[in-house]
Amino acid sequence: MAMDGCGNCLKYTFGFVNLVILICGGVLLGVGITALVGDNAQLNNLLDFDMYTGVAIVITVAGGLIVFISFLGCCGAFQESKCLLGTFFCLVLILFVLVGAGAIAGFVLGGDKLVNKISTSMKESMNKYNSDDAVRNSWDFLQENFQCCGVDQRSDWAAVMGNNRVPPSCCKKDSNGNRISCDASSNSYEKGCVQEMREFISENSTLFGGITIAVAVFLLLSMIFACAIMKSIF
Repeated sequence: MAMDGCGNCLKYTFGFVNLVILICGGVLLGVGITALVGDNAQLNNLLDFDMYTGVAIVITVAGGLIVFISFLGCCGAFQESKCLLGTFFCLVLILFVLVGAGAIAGFVLGGDKLVNKISTSMKESMNKYNSDDAVRNSWDFLQENFQCCGVDQRSDWAAVMGNNRVPPSCCKKDSNGNRISCDASSNSYEKGCVQEMREFISENSTLFGGITIAVAVFLLLSMIFACAIMKSIF
């Protein structure tokens, strides 16, 4: 079997794009694995176990699936195999439907329910700060790295630490990188960690929507390219 000049152009363009997507899928796969076993996995101590693990597994599976499908597309294009390209088309079609369903579900349900569930889990974990080393280390990691304090606000710690007291990880640093002594009313990070999350989602909602649309368009174009390449094979 062979291709004409136009078919070869489609083949190499399609193969190159799928190679790029394969690399992106590999990055996503790495993020998922890191979430499960890396340092960030300690955040599991602050969230509902099933929720955290479920999200990490979804990311890992999605990354692995993208790597597999992209690899299949590359092989199908460069080997000029109608069978591989047909399988690629079917798998991409499934992904296209799932992305569309996920986008609709996200639009209907919104992010508030997820954020509220995270907020509830984190508030429950605060009560273990002084008695559970794993929980304390997780809270310190979160507050130091995201420069936040408490769940909704720094005063959330009052019931756990006592009035005008917050964990040292809530305290800001001076120009030399040393922690400044602080309390719930001064020299501590002002925003709660969930508040930062809500603001991040709100500020980037348009970006998230744009990425979703771009992914859907790419999947649609991939199916069109796959069909065009299969037709050019003779």
